[in-house]
Amino acid sequence: MPQAKHTPSPLLARLTRISRKFLRNGSGASAIEFVIVFPIMIVLLAGTVDLGQALLVNRKMNQIAATLGDMISQKATWKEADVNAIIVGAASIIEPFDTSDLTIQLAVVDIDSNLAASVDWAQAYNTTALSKGAASPVDIPSEVASADVQLIAVNATYTLTTPFSSLLESITGMTSYHYSKNYIMRPRIQDSVALKT
Repeated sequence: MPQAKHTPSPLLARLTRISRKFLRNGSGASAIEFVIVFPIMIVLLAGTVDLGQALLVNRKMNQIAATLGDMISQKATWKEADVNAIIVGAASIIEPFDTSDLTIQLAVVDIDSNLAASVDWAQAYNTTALSKGAASPVDIPSEVASADVQLIAVNATYTLTTPFSSLLESITGMTSYHYSKNYIMRPRIQDSVALKT
């Protein structure tokens, strides 16, 4: 028995023709793709710039703390003017970023017989220097401390605000990046480092 030929309804045939025509027509497809992809590209660009600056400042902050601590350890006696010049020089490592958000605490701390640390003398950048007898700006681990041997302690802090910080706040939850770097060094020449005015 011959099968009955199935003829599509005129409406279905018309919809099929329109959909084929629509699929063949590529005009406007690039614009739609661009509208979808562009915001993602902007976020990726902003994130790359932000992350690059954040990593660069992190490295610079490590350099500031380590350079300052290492330089102060190399002499047994310092003049106050020389120490201040070294601190300003170390602070310049953060450039080209703004130095006004950078603070540095440099302290030479005494270690007593109980391995407790207290400030013998201190100098600072963009903040008030610690007074004699104050607590160390850096926690001194017991395995590093030795009774009657001074230590050089450096704490450097910085706040970085990038051009994209506010744009990425919904992703990172922050409008700026905060750094706090510590460095501890033993004197190289003798067991103490003195400061002369």
